[in-house]
This record gives sequence, C-alpha cells and structure tokens, in this order.
Amino acid sequence: MSFLQKNRSLQAITDNLLEAPPRTVLPLALALVLAIATLDHEIVTNISIGLLYTIPILISALCLNWWQLLLASLACAVLREHFAPFSWESHAVTRVLSALATFGGTGLLAAGLVRGRRMALQYGRELNEQNERRVEAENQVRMLVESSPAAIITLDAQGKVDLANQAAHEMLELPLGTLHGRSISEYLPTVANLLQAADSDLPYRSATNCRGRRANGETFLACIWFATYPTAAGRRMAAIITDTSEDLRDWQETSLQSLLRSSRVLVGSVSHEIRNMCAAISVVHANLGRIPGVAETEDYAALATLAQALARLTTVELQSVTEQPMERVSLDHLLDEFRIVVSPSLELAEVDLRILDHEGMPPVQGDRHGLLQVLLNLSRNSTRAMEGCQPKRITLQVESGADAVLMRFTDSGPGVANPAKLFQPFQPGAEAVGLGLFVSRAIVRACGGELYHEPSARGCTICIRLIPFSTGECQTEVRSTEITA
Repeated sequence: MSFLQKNRSLQAITDNLLEAPPRTVLPLALALVLAIATLDHEIVTNISIGLLYTIPILISALCLNWWQLLLASLACAVLREHFAPFSWESHAVTRVLSALATFGGTGLLAAGLVRGRRMALQYGRELNEQNERRVEAENQVRMLVESSPAAIITLDAQGKVDLANQAAHEMLELPLGTLHGRSISEYLPTVANLLQAADSDLPYRSATNCRGRRANGETFLACIWFATYPTAAGRRMAAIITDTSEDLRDWQETSLQSLLRSSRVLVGSVSHEIRNMCAAISVVHANLGRIPGVAETEDYAALATLAQALARLTTVELQSVTEQPMERVSLDHLLDEFRIVVSPSLELAEVDLRILDHEGMPPVQGDRHGLLQVLLNLSRNSTRAMEGCQPKRITLQVESGADAVLMRFTDSGPGVANPAKLFQPFQPGAEAVGLGLFVSRAIVRACGGELYHEPSARGCTICIRLIPFSTGECQTEVRSTEITA
C-alpha cells in the first residue's frame, strides 16, 4: 500500500470518528479515565502514568465544549495528583494547575481541530451536493437544447459559434458538430451585426426577422429571439432560431385564398346589383318599344346593346352553399383569435372590448377567415364611430338557439341615423369606397347566415346570425331577418 493510500485510509478513519455520536464517545472516555485511575492506583512504584489522561481528554474533545473540557481536565488533574506516588504533598497545587493546563490546552487544541475538520467536511459535502446539482442542471439544459426543434446557438465575442444543437445543423444543412468555431456571419449576417452593434456590456434581449443562408446556398426566412450576456471573456449572445419560410408560404396561401373568396363574394354581390339594374333597363326598353317609331331609332338599339352587355357581366355568380362546402367553425377559437388580433389596435384607441357568453357554444358552419374578416370590419367601423365618445366600449354577446347562433356586436357610439342605407355600397361620406358592411353581409350570407342591424337604446347593434354546424346537408337559404325599424 502506497503512502498516499495509507494517508487516505487514516483520514477516512479519522473522519468516521468525527461523526461518532456523543452516546458512544463519552462512555469510552469515561471508561478510559477509570482504567487509567485504577492502573495508577495499583502501581506501587514511584512512577506516575497520569500523562495517559490526555487520551480520554482528546476523545472527549469530539463532543464536549470548551468549559466541559476544562472541567474534565480538572477532574483528570485531580485524579493524577490523588494517585501519584507523592500525592498531596508539597507543591500539590502547582502540580494540579500544571496538569490542568496540559490537559486543558490539549483538549482545547483538539476541539479546535475537530471543529475545523467538521466544517471542512460539511463544506465538502455541500460542495459535492452543489456540484451534483450543477451537473444535473447542465444535463437537463443540454437535453433540452439538443431535443429542441428550434435551432439554438451561442456566440462568443467575435461572433463565432460556441454551441449549436442538432436542429441548428439541420437548419443550415451542415454535418453534426461542424458548426462549432465557425463565424455566424456566413449564415446569419444580421446576428453577427447585432452582436457587434451593442455598445455596452449591459445585457439586452429582443427578436428580429432576417434572411439566412444555408450551407448549400439556399436562402430562408429566419425568426430569431436573442439575448446578450457579459462574461469574463467578453460579451456573448444566445439565440433561438426558427425557419419561418413554410409559415410565410402558408400565410400567403391563406391570405390569397381569403382574398379570392372575398373577391368572389364582392363580384357576386355586384353582379346581383347589376342584374337588378338590367331588369329595370329591360322593363324600360320593353315599354319604349311600344311607342310607335321608337323601335326603329339608333338610341333604342343602343339601349338594347347596353342591356345585353350588362347582362353578360352578371354571368359571374356567387357559389352557392351547396357548391362551396362550409367548414366547421368553433366560435370559442374564432372569438379568441379575434381578441388576439384586434386587442392592440383597440387598446391604442382606448376601446374596451368585452366578449360575453361565448364559451361552450356549438360550432357553426361557415368560413373561419371570412367570419374573422367580418368581425374585424365591424370593430373598425365601431372604433371610427366612437371617436370623441366616452366611454368607448364594444360588447360582443353570443346566444345559442334551436336553429341558429346569434352574435350581437354592440358599441357605445352615437348609433346609426339611417339604418335602411347601412348595407348599401358606395355611400356618400363613407371611408374608402364604402363596401365594408356590404361585403361583410355578402360573406355571412355566403356562409348561409345573415347580417342585419338591430335597433338599440344606445349605440349601434349589428347581429350575425349563423347556422349550427351539422354533419348532414347544410341549409342553403336563410330568411332575412333585417329590422329596419
């Protein structure tokens, strides 16, 4: 066994003694004192073995405090003098005090060493425990980083990659482990610029969208959440990166489909109005034809040509509900999405939005994007109408009936002066071309529902009547319930 191993074994034995309980240490020390006193009494020679009392004093130092050690030392000094060959003769007090100083000093020194060693052991245990927790936390963070579907990287002060997970390598089309030490400017120049643009060591965090480049040269749209933090080696940055190219494509596709649906609804509604106008022109044309001599004029023929041209414009028809399948729309999700989208603009306009009784409502048939567009259009109209009014409040209440779901959209504005013209297009004084409510009602009607004005004591109330979703054949016609008062 080497010296180092022997030293470690001795240290382990000593540390085990330091952990011994008082109920074991004190009886052992007392037994040693009695044994030494008995042996000193039996020895008849002029040799004293009182120095052996140091051993039980050292053992007692494991569990006694300073004044208890002094009492034990005094007792051992008295026993040493009592059983000495020349007990209690001349200079007995001097010998007792000398023994007390020896035993007491030894005990106090041992107690100090024991206390220091115990503190060291305690600190060692705490250090090991903290180290285990640190290792566990590092393992958890490493597992979280490696299993994250989003790319996570950390950069040093020079913009070089210090850590990158598997998702980062997959996003940049690099073999696993090859991103470490590379400059991020090769793939995300904006991130490198952000790191260099910081003019202080104060940490900051933000988000940005930028273009990135993969290792194969392909570009992509990246959404980045980043934060800087100071270290002894300089400022560093941690960033979470997601590839939003697919989301952008989906959003553009959804926006295009919504635009096409709205355009189809608008064109179909305008075609309906043109058909009404063509019918009136046809009646006038037929009446003029009964007047002698008018049918042979060029104006009469031009009027017929105009009517035919307008009739051809009306060949663009609204798709019926049976031709365009309606999807299942959850009102809970629709209204939650509406609240998320419209809340920032309403807060800026100091408008209080209250959505009542919408939880647990049955799903309705319709187009989710179209209905969301209707709600956004109603909120914009109400916000403009409530300018200068106090308080500014929009209340949306949902009611469920046997054959319909009704949403009442009420604002605290001045109300509508002429409800009969509320849904007419191209109204004088309207913002833009005045097609908002006209298109909104067309969208709701395309969903098999109805949009109408309901008289109220204060403000304006617009009702959206929708059909509950059914797995069977959807209703195609809804009787208009518009109230004109």
